Amino acid sequence: MELDYVLRHSLAAGRDAAKLLKENFGKNDTYNMSVKHDRSLVTRVDAESQALIISLLKKQFSDVPFVAEEQDKGVNSSVKREGYYFVIDPLDGTTSFVIGLPFFCTSIALCRGPETLVGVLVDPNHNEEFTAVKGGGARLNGNPIAVTKRRKLEELYLNVNHTKFDDRRFASINENILRKIKRFHKLGSLCLEVAYVAAGRLDGTINNDLSMWDIAAAGLIVDEAGGRWSLLDGRKPAFPVFEKLDIVASNGLVHNDLLKAL
Repeated sequence: MELDYVLRHSLAAGRDAAKLLKENFGKNDTYNMSVKHDRSLVTRVDAESQALIISLLKKQFSDVPFVAEEQDKGVNSSVKREGYYFVIDPLDGTTSFVIGLPFFCTSIALCRGPETLVGVLVDPNHNEEFTAVKGGGARLNGNPIAVTKRRKLEELYLNVNHTKFDDRRFASINENILRKIKRFHKLGSLCLEVAYVAAGRLDGTINNDLSMWDIAAAGLIVDEAGGRWSLLDGRKPAFPVFEKLDIVASNGLVHNDLLKAL
């Protein structure tokens, strides 16, 4: 499969879906919001964005299956562990979207077996498009991006979302990381948080209780920008994977130190 061709059409689909998100942003009386089993929010806009992305990509890649956040679990789990498949997060940052924070995006990845080959994130509020093709580097609006070079814990700017960790891990993060680093933030969209590491805006991010569609595209982007992402034991999961994930993404230079501190 020609990856640049996939990138072009994935970016087009991501732009159309991101436009839909922005057109509906702020119209919370029409969201038809509900709460999923894991207590995360979902709206009609999530479903509409997903349907739009899948419809557009099917026109070009009719034989490629989809793993998507709002798709039936049985359909997702039927994707074979070899061959190509798309991974879709139609609205990453739904809570931000619902409460009126302009920090959310669409995410599209093409995977083959356990690895991501193409990643696209489209942020409609800041007119930013993060992209990567495996082996081709990472880009923001077409321009190359790279991670930071900071190495010392006390110099770091991190995004941290650790409220769902167990008590021991929660305490370790507070004591061994948050009290030592320069500053920490919680931004509200895992995809964009990892992309900000790729772009050198953050040195790293620690996140728990996320899914494959949160990291499939963003993980490739940070890898291609010279960084690293992994589970808390340093491994990467072999996609497709459907259990919840706890991850660290970083500039790579501080990755092992963060894992040890956890």
